[in-house]
Amino acid sequence: MRRMGKDRLEVRLYQDIDRPDHWIAWSAKIGWVGFQARPNGWAERQPVGELDWMRLHEVPLAQALNTDLLEAFLRAVRPAALSRTAS
Repeated sequence: MRRMGKDRLEVRLYQDIDRPDHWIAWSAKIGWVGFQARPNGWAERQPVGELDWMRLHEVPLAQALNTDLLEAFLRAVRPAALSRTAS
């Protein structure tokens, strides 16, 4: 997910080839987090300490659609967008 403009938001989603039931996401606001590939998995996300780049491959954000990942990031940028329009 990329959002252009002043409140730019960039999110990347990765899958670990050894753990297909988990996602790893990155954004400048939250850093690296891992979460389960299941409904509402984003709610149980955990920071990721070490990454093995040889095991990760980037995947489209739509693959994590049922985890609430997209909704969480949309909520994160809406307050900033609303405060700019109110002033």
